[in-house]
Amino acid sequence: MNGLARKYQLMLKWQALSSKTILPLALVVELVVAFGFVIGLGFLYPSITPNIAKFLTTGAPTISLLMVGLVMVPQLVSISKTEGTFDYIWSLPVPRMVYVAADATMYTLIAIPGVILSLVLGAAYYHFGLHVSLLVIPAMLLIVLAGIFLGYALAHSIKKAQITQLITQVLVFFIMIFSPVMFPASQLPQWLAELHKFLPIQYMADLSRGTLTDLHVNLGLAFAVVGGWCLLGLVVTSILVQKRR
Repeated sequence: MNGLARKYQLMLKWQALSSKTILPLALVVELVVAFGFVIGLGFLYPSITPNIAKFLTTGAPTISLLMVGLVMVPQLVSISKTEGTFDYIWSLPVPRMVYVAADATMYTLIAIPGVILSLVLGAAYYHFGLHVSLLVIPAMLLIVLAGIFLGYALAHSIKKAQITQLITQVLVFFIMIFSPVMFPASQLPQWLAELHKFLPIQYMADLSRGTLTDLHVNLGLAFAVVGGWCLLGLVVTSILVQKRR
């Protein structure tokens, strides 16, 4: 166990040093996304009701976390695969999932400032108080880890980096426009609302809303569904990185 902890620390340090040029840019992007979704999307509504404000404020951190896991992770992994970085990493005497754990830690740390900014900004801008639950920390961690592991599974299951890049762009569009994150599922066509009952996105948004506001959501169901998708992503990621040569 001590050996694994030491390897994890070394890989985390290696990740931080190797990503020092892109981390500041990623942080700026996260902050801009948080500001844009909380304030910018509010301009689409003729008036902001308390419920709309709560959806905008809690939806923004959900999208920020999803952008890290389902967009940034696959894109950076595909770039590393193209450059041959992973061939070097896999040759190191370190279990591959230790590297994934260190990677996931870095991406989680990147996401935290955007989440905090969007919540503080939304509560201040729309003049309402957050109802913060003790479950907010495990909820946010589950959202970002589920996104990261699903992003890893996507990146390692597709050989061509160009296809990975294309899929992530489609995911961005689908999450922002056709997913009940910034608005309730009742505003979607019935077939699309039914589809989201089997996808994790709506339940990720429910985790944010249920632990930060007084909006009624089924938190137990949300934890179960997102946890199931997180476990699926972890298992698939583990299988794929072990198989990759």
